[in-house]
Amino acid sequence: MRPFYCFARVATLLLGVSGCHLLPGQAAPAPAPEPAHAAGAHGGSGGAGGHSSEAGHAGGAGGQAHGALHEGPREYSVPFAWERSKKEPLARTRTFVSELFKDNSEYMGKGRKFFREFADAQTPRATVVTCSDSRVHTTAFDATPENDDFMIRNIGNQVGNTLGSVEYGIEHLGTPVLLILGHTGCGAVKAAMGDISTLPEPVRKELEPLDIVAPKVGTAERIAWLEGVVDNVHDQVAVALTHFGGRVQTGQLTVIGAVYDFRGDMDQGHGKLSVVNVNGSRDTERLNSFMQAVADDSAKLSEKGEGDHEEIDLAEEVRRHIPPVRGRKRPVESLVDTESFGDSASPKHDDLEVLRRAAWPAP
Repeated sequence: MRPFYCFARVATLLLGVSGCHLLPGQAAPAPAPEPAHAAGAHGGSGGAGGHSSEAGHAGGAGGQAHGALHEGPREYSVPFAWERSKKEPLARTRTFVSELFKDNSEYMGKGRKFFREFADAQTPRATVVTCSDSRVHTTAFDATPENDDFMIRNIGNQVGNTLGSVEYGIEHLGTPVLLILGHTGCGAVKAAMGDISTLPEPVRKELEPLDIVAPKVGTAERIAWLEGVVDNVHDQVAVALTHFGGRVQTGQLTVIGAVYDFRGDMDQGHGKLSVVNVNGSRDTERLNSFMQAVADDSAKLSEKGEGDHEEIDLAEEVRRHIPPVRGRKRPVESLVDTESFGDSASPKHDDLEVLRRAAWPAP
C-alpha cells in the first residue's frame, strides 16, 4: 500500500513541525525591534506552550506591538515643565514670553495720544548703525527712542552689508545724523581678529568685510580688543563717507562714530558713550570742541525753551568752542558777514551751526 505509506510519512513530518511557526519553504520574518528578553517572553510563548501555529503567530504579533511602544526616546519634554532647572531652553522661553507680554501691557499704558504722534509717519533724527549684541540697546543713549532713532543692527555694526537700510534712513527719511555705534567687548571684532575660516558660512560671510589691524606683538588682549573696536568704528565711518560724503559737505548730514563702553575698558566710566570720530576726523582736540559745543547748545536750549532764540556773538562762540586749526582759510571774524547771514546785524542762534561748519574744515 504505497499510497498509504506516503500519506503516513507526510503526516509524521507535519506532526514533527506542528510546534514551529514556519511551514517548509516559508521565509523567516524580521526580528521585532525590542529587547531579546521581551521577545522570548511574548513571541516565543506560542511554541513553548505547544500551541497551534496560529496561537504562536498571535503571541509574536503581541510581542512586536509591545516592542513598538518602546521605540524612540524613553523620555519626552513637557513644555514649560521647567521646575528642574530655570536655565533649560523651555524655561527661558517661558520667562521671556511671559515678560514680553507683561512689559508690552505696561508700555501700552502710554496711551493713545503718545502713539498718535507717530502713527502715520516716522520722522527720526538719527540713523543708527549698531551691533546686534544683546547688551547694546537704545536705552543706553536715548531715553525716548520712539520716532527718533532709525535702528539698523548687525554683527560688528557694519555699514556696507546693510547699505540699503542706511540709505533709506538718510536719503528717504532725511535723518541729519548717522550714528555708527560700536561697543567694547564686541564678539564680531574679536572673531575678525582671529581665524574665521572654521565658522559657519553665513557668519563667515558677514564677518569677512571687517578688516581689523593685527595688534602689535606684546599688546595686552584687553587693549588689543579695544583698539580693534575703535578701529572698526573708524572704518565704518569711512565707508559711510564714501557713500554719503556729498550730504556731509553740504551740511545735510553729520556722521558720528562712537563707542558704548559697558565694560569700562576705556577707563571713563561704565556705560560711557564716547565719540571717537566726526565726519572722518579723529583729532582729539576737535572732538572735544565738538562735544563742548553740543553740550553748551543743549544747555542754552534747555534754559530758554526749544522755540526761543538768543542774541549771541557768533565770532566769540566759534573762538571759544573751536580751537585754531591748520588749514582754516578765513579768520573767524570774516565768517560773520551779510554773505553768510543776510542783512541781519545780529545773527540768531539757528545760524551758529552754519558758522561752525564753515570754520571746521574737512579732514
